[in-house]
Amino acid sequence: MVEALPFPSAGHPVAVLLHPSTVPVIDVFRSLNRLEDQYDLAMLDGPEQALATYTQPETAKGIVSEALLLAFALTRQRGRPFIHRPVGSRHGSLDEYSLLTLIGASRDPSSAVALEAARHLDIVSLDFMSALAGDLVRQMDLGAVAFDVPDLPEFRAIMGVGALEEVQVETALTRAEFNFRH
Repeated sequence: MVEALPFPSAGHPVAVLLHPSTVPVIDVFRSLNRLEDQYDLAMLDGPEQALATYTQPETAKGIVSEALLLAFALTRQRGRPFIHRPVGSRHGSLDEYSLLTLIGASRDPSSAVALEAARHLDIVSLDFMSALAGDLVRQMDLGAVAFDVPDLPEFRAIMGVGALEEVQVETALTRAEFNFRH
């Protein structure tokens, strides 16, 4: 179940710009509703080919496979549909940002940021999702997929949790990086 939300969202003034290497990973999740309508795995060829520009073809295939497993498990566990941007968009939704945070935080599933991301995504069984996300993050680590896990104040600033303060965002050409003051 995937909903496309027009950009920008009136309820959330924060825009998340994804690193180009993470877009194909999120596109697997974005493609899930089309995959449910017509079970044609060829729909995942686009994300796999895009990932192959950042990593070896075998690793790209592994990332897509692990992302698909996680996507199916998350869809079954959640009580509400995901809010996704269109396939190929570098603009990410807050659900997509939370998902990337959860994937990255699966290295330490008991961390506060992992728990907060899971809470935002309405994940009931964090142990199971962390295991699936851990498999995915290991595949992503084999390639050059760029995403640094935010710390808890950074995650909360993006999600709009807590007091509003000035947020400074810095970019890097080689990897996705966010710096916030909360």
